[in-house]
Amino acid sequence: MRWAEVATSRGAITRVLSEHGLGPRAPPVPRTAAAVPPEQLQLPFGVVSR
Repeated sequence: MRWAEVATSRGAITRVLSEHGLGPRAPPVPRTAAAVPPEQLQLPFGVVSR
């Protein structure tokens, strides 16, 4: 892949992404404990302890 320009503004980023078929989309669904397989270790990264 060859880079010809760098998108630095919101409009330029949107234009470059749309040229490559990557339009806006909804954020990913948050993972719940049920979504993690039982054999996979779930670590509390990003969870603030009080």
